[in-house]
Amino acid sequence: MSQFFFTLTNPESEPLLKKELSIGYPNFKLSYSRPGFLTFKGPDGGTFAPWMCRLSGTCLGKKTVEELNSLPKAWLWKRLESFNPPPELVFLSDKSLFKIGEKVTLIMMVGENEYWLGEYIQKKTHFQTPGEVSSIEKKEVPSRAYYKIAEAFESFDLPMEANEKVLELGSAPGGASMFLLDQDLKVFGVDPAEMDKGVLSHFNFKHIKKPFETLNVGNFAEDIDWIISDVNLPPSVVIQEVDRFLSFLEPRGVVLTLKLHQDRYLRMLKPIVESYKQKGFTQVELKYLPSYRQEICLIALK
Repeated sequence: MSQFFFTLTNPESEPLLKKELSIGYPNFKLSYSRPGFLTFKGPDGGTFAPWMCRLSGTCLGKKTVEELNSLPKAWLWKRLESFNPPPELVFLSDKSLFKIGEKVTLIMMVGENEYWLGEYIQKKTHFQTPGEVSSIEKKEVPSRAYYKIAEAFESFDLPMEANEKVLELGSAPGGASMFLLDQDLKVFGVDPAEMDKGVLSHFNFKHIKKPFETLNVGNFAEDIDWIISDVNLPPSVVIQEVDRFLSFLEPRGVVLTLKLHQDRYLRMLKPIVESYKQKGFTQVELKYLPSYRQEICLIALK
């Protein structure tokens, strides 16, 4: 017996998603797909939770509007914002609420007059939005890193407290730093490049204008509570440098955006997760965030 599964992802990550399935789900075969929406046929009852997608679940097939109107509650996701679904489906979605642990019914509008139905379990780390799209308000920020750390903060409910000290590796131009400062955190931004003027002038920001590879225990007179990085380097390099900092710092949390520009980096993810568990972090998770491209978020908390 077999069944079908769906994934919602950002188009930039589709090649990585397909590669991930070829590695971790060799019995799953690509079925129908459109940009950002891919379905797979796999063994019945099999576990299906790939990393390189915003959302995954069981696919219940293509449906008519008449069939969807009979649903007691459901969320509606549109593949393109330009699509115009019937008002009754919009109303159904707007009035529907799903609790953590509850099975979500998701209407996926893949094309004009083309609807697919899926189901998944609402997790604590899911956004309360149809299709797991970002709920972060758009604003003028120095870089996309602002949205990535904001989404990680919301999704994982990161227990960051006011006045805690954050070491951000590769902080320029300051997107993530801006968000962290907005949370009343003290940020040590390490980067030889220039920072956004607004971030640079903030009383809780200190710019360490040098490569983070050159820092050592002598550079830190204060304890560090968090290590953050969204630096554009291979995961092996980032993990090696963070491990070096962990040899003389004792943060209670690490939040890393790992760049996955090559297929081979996918194979590093499980060993990285295990290595952080062995370091004494009690919660270690990976998640593909709404603003991501070919990258993934690693959080490790004590």
